Amino acid sequence: MKIFLTIIFLAVCVALAVIVLMQEGKSAGLGSIGGIGDSYWGKNKSRSMEGNMVKITKILAAAFLLIALALNMIPDKKTSTTTPVTAQTEAMTENASAQSVETEAVAAATEAEQAVAETEA
Repeated sequence: MKIFLTIIFLAVCVALAVIVLMQEGKSAGLGSIGGIGDSYWGKNKSRSMEGNMVKITKILAAAFLLIALALNMIPDKKTSTTTPVTAQTEAMTENASAQSVETEAVAAATEAEQAVAETEA
């Protein structure tokens, strides 16, 4: 399920980038001062190709958001379950580290005893 959503998410990302790059700028420049924006083109822009691209952009942006949230909510298989082998490996690692600390302590004590013996001699 997560792989399927990831593939759809990537397709939506690419489509959203392409559709945004295809759109024209929204500024009318100095033409908006004289009321040129009220022409036939300005009034019927939603029925044109540019209007359709704006609608598609909104739909793709909503899909991007929803799929991103869904992918974030789905747990990973690797982190959601702990296998007994992993638990055994962790226990063995803890035991080995405890034994190495104990061995180091004994070695340090032996060296200290030898140093004291050499000092007394």
